[in-house]
Amino acid sequence: MAGAKRRRAGIPARFWAGVACLAVALSVAVRWSGIGDRLRGEAPPMQVEVLNGTGESGLAMRTAVELRKAGIDVLIVKDAEHFHFERSIIVDRRGDRDLVSRLSGLTGCRRVVEQKQERPLVDVTFVIGRDMSDFSIDR
Repeated sequence: MAGAKRRRAGIPARFWAGVACLAVALSVAVRWSGIGDRLRGEAPPMQVEVLNGTGESGLAMRTAVELRKAGIDVLIVKDAEHFHFERSIIVDRRGDRDLVSRLSGLTGCRRVVEQKQERPLVDVTFVIGRDMSDFSIDR
């Protein structure tokens, strides 16, 4: 009879340990998948490359600072291949219209092209042209 009592007392302890492990695993899965951000209504993180297409000294860095203040993760800041960009352009590297729309809304840049890459370093590239050399980020 004493052995039966021990077995019954051990079942709830194992049950609660299993429930706790399951809760931790679910919490980690939700955090890693990004579902938690979407459930809270938060915008997904966006990683951006900012390129200076005008030749104006410091323009890409100033823009990157403003984008970071607006919550954008700017990973790369450098000059474009050339300085002849009359118009700014957003290059979508992943095919994610929501991210592009968000950046377009912040910058006012409406010119968007899609250049999907299999494993892009960034989600979006923002090339600053002469049309936006004095713009500010709308938060």
